[in-house]
Amino acid sequence: MAFLYGEKPANFPLVARYAISRFSRIAPAYLTVVLASYLIYNLIDPHFVYAISHDNLLRHLLFSGNVSALWSIPPEVQFYVVFVGIWFSLRAFRTNSNVTLMVAVLGTILMLIAYRAHLPGTFVGSKIHYFLAGVVFGLVRTRVGASVNMTTLAVLQAAVIGLVLGVIEGVVDVHLGSKRELYLTLETAGFAGIFVFLFSFDTGLSKRLLGNRLMMLSGECIFSMYLLNIPIIYAALVVMDGLPPRPALALPIIASTIAAAWTMYRLIEMPGNTLLRRLGTWLLLRPSKAPVVPRRSRPPDRY
Repeated sequence: MAFLYGEKPANFPLVARYAISRFSRIAPAYLTVVLASYLIYNLIDPHFVYAISHDNLLRHLLFSGNVSALWSIPPEVQFYVVFVGIWFSLRAFRTNSNVTLMVAVLGTILMLIAYRAHLPGTFVGSKIHYFLAGVVFGLVRTRVGASVNMTTLAVLQAAVIGLVLGVIEGVVDVHLGSKRELYLTLETAGFAGIFVFLFSFDTGLSKRLLGNRLMMLSGECIFSMYLLNIPIIYAALVVMDGLPPRPALALPIIASTIAAAWTMYRLIEMPGNTLLRRLGTWLLLRPSKAPVVPRRSRPPDRY
């Protein structure tokens, strides 16, 4: 978001377009999954992995639930609001050299980072270091021109991939701890920012890895893929009826996830996005009608 909006002036029309864009991007797929999960859990399968009941339905509809993979949605939505404060602080600093708002925003973020281990996992403060890394590298990316050495970047990209593979294979001994400890670590936030920053450049390597048709299709429906992968794995385990998982099932499950995600992207995300954008634009950005000033009648000519 810092890459897309950080250099733009912060005013009501742009902030309204930003809010409309962010909400319309996640709301259709997310709300569809929440409502479908509620029906499945209460009417079909009481063991469904997204256990949305009468007690927590409202929380999830308000983007504040914590069931399974849906826990990550609240911090993301909350950061959409936090970013507006960062955006206005950048504007104040650039236009008026006013550092007051910038100091207030950075001070608040640093305080949240210091106490992140004591904050709920669904609160943006517990993951603020990841978002801050994204903002910093996004702003840096806006200042990097086309003259950057792509060969050097390709070497760095290959090195980062090698490091990740080394950690996965156990060649590089990195103790990541529990999932909660992983999310609390500052080093992983910094590494994630560096990784995304490096692969934002179109080197020969990144084009081969990310520019192929399968990866581009996956990128289009990545949010639906994130929401659906766990239910699809759960459904596969139910079909297997207690049999141990087999590696041979990985490919069919991946293919099913991509197919289901693409279908939801085409049938729900895209139409929902268009509808919400139009509705948001009509509510927030429709031009106000100028008041009609009554014309004075012209006095008759005198001869």
